[in-house]
Amino acid sequence: MTARAPNTFIVGAGAVATALAGGLRQAGVPVLGLWARRPEASRAAAAAAGVAGFSPAPPDLLLEAEVVIVAVKDDAIGEVAARLCATGLVGERHVLVHCAGATAAADAFAAVAGKVGGLGTLHPLRAIPTGAELARQRGGWKGTVFGVEGDGRGRAAADALVRSLGGTALSLDAATMAPYHAAAAIASNFAVAVLDAAVATLAAAGLDRDAALAALAPLAQGAIANAASRGLADGLTGPIRRGDAGTVARHLAAVAGDPELAALYRVLGRRTLALARPGLSAEAAAALDALLVG
Repeated sequence: MTARAPNTFIVGAGAVATALAGGLRQAGVPVLGLWARRPEASRAAAAAAGVAGFSPAPPDLLLEAEVVIVAVKDDAIGEVAARLCATGLVGERHVLVHCAGATAAADAFAAVAGKVGGLGTLHPLRAIPTGAELARQRGGWKGTVFGVEGDGRGRAAADALVRSLGGTALSLDAATMAPYHAAAAIASNFAVAVLDAAVATLAAAGLDRDAALAALAPLAQGAIANAASRGLADGLTGPIRRGDAGTVARHLAAVAGDPELAALYRVLGRRTLALARPGLSAEAAAALDALLVG
């Protein structure tokens, strides 16, 4: 791999494929094109990213690529890679990179082991609901953390792409891929689920769900910002942090009518108490323990 940005080809037409194609192009990486099986999907993604789109067959232009980013659904990565290799358009001169966070490159590309020049993982640690907006945004990937893993050539290719995007590479290995992705799901997906539970609590008390979300979302954002800037324990606020067992008891009474919500409160409460415990008296911690058990 030379110092220049490698000729890159994108496989896929989803949010990540679209956003990466546009972001890499704007960063000066030569993106030769984008291929997807469905013509309408290929056209839409290519138009949003400002690159050439191809469908339904993989194009001969793949022969000129050095890095092929296979940005498709996790369970389709191996099948798609095998199809590309079967055409003769992808082989030992290529590095294949996938964007799944829970699977090592060697496992994701097991179907083409020994048939290509390198295997890598490039997983954006970022929520991407749609790719079109990010694809068009100059510098939109700047500051994004990417999980990077793979063999020598695969990791080098992924690192080079991260640098081009202005991101930060988080070096992983095969053993850390699943825990890394579980952590990402907890921090991102489950954070939304917790916010939904908070909205449901207000909705059960008669407030409009949209109004509840508008009120609670800034609170959640502020809590995350505090934790990021001050550290987890020092950024924590609220009744458990203060050792206020009376308020926690009132909370539990308020959610008692919804067993699932009450159970969630107790699980999250115990996790919160673990953070707060070093700053609490033994008596305050014991009172909270008694409330949150079960």
